[in-house]
Amino acid sequence: MNRPNQARSPFPRRNTIRTVRAFVAVAALGTFTPLRAEPPATPPKPAAEQGADMQAARQLHGEYVELQKRLGMIQEKAVKAHPELQKQEQALEEMMMAKMTSSSGASAKDELAAIEKLEQKLRSKDTPDSERQALMSEYQKKTQAFREAQFKALQDPEVKKAQKALMDATLAAMKQQDPKTEELMQQLQQKQAQMQQMMESAGHGK
Repeated sequence: MNRPNQARSPFPRRNTIRTVRAFVAVAALGTFTPLRAEPPATPPKPAAEQGADMQAARQLHGEYVELQKRLGMIQEKAVKAHPELQKQEQALEEMMMAKMTSSSGASAKDELAAIEKLEQKLRSKDTPDSERQALMSEYQKKTQAFREAQFKALQDPEVKKAQKALMDATLAAMKQQDPKTEELMQQLQQKQAQMQQMMESAGHGK
């Protein structure tokens, strides 16, 4: 659970590493297309116009984030209301953990346990400062390797099939939970496209 007044942790949230729940609203939209570095096609905009563009971009991003939060809340309620989705999520997580392998040959559960042990050491006030740099380096190396193994497991046909089934079932439950789900997702797509267009325009106008 997020705590607004809590200082931001230098460590990734546990569910960033451990949970493989498909966030339907984002997965359905895909990702931004990487911008290409190209020479400016137009002269720089006046400072006042640039300021207005930045304000519009901030407002658009704020609206995008709010839509994401709203869809996330709908998804959370839908999953809580449908225990079978929770079982599907658990089954998908277990399938992924079984398919994940590390370069050392250790199981995903062992790697995760090692990551959590390192995190505990780094959080502990009893850990000497002289050891922290080496511990943080090892921690980052292990978390990166874990994410790479997770990504590789996501490419497995069996995992893909289970993930799609979970996404479809979750989306259906979200629509049942809130009839505006599809409309909100369309709005999110529009905001994403507008943000991409603004980014591209800013790149050309530099």
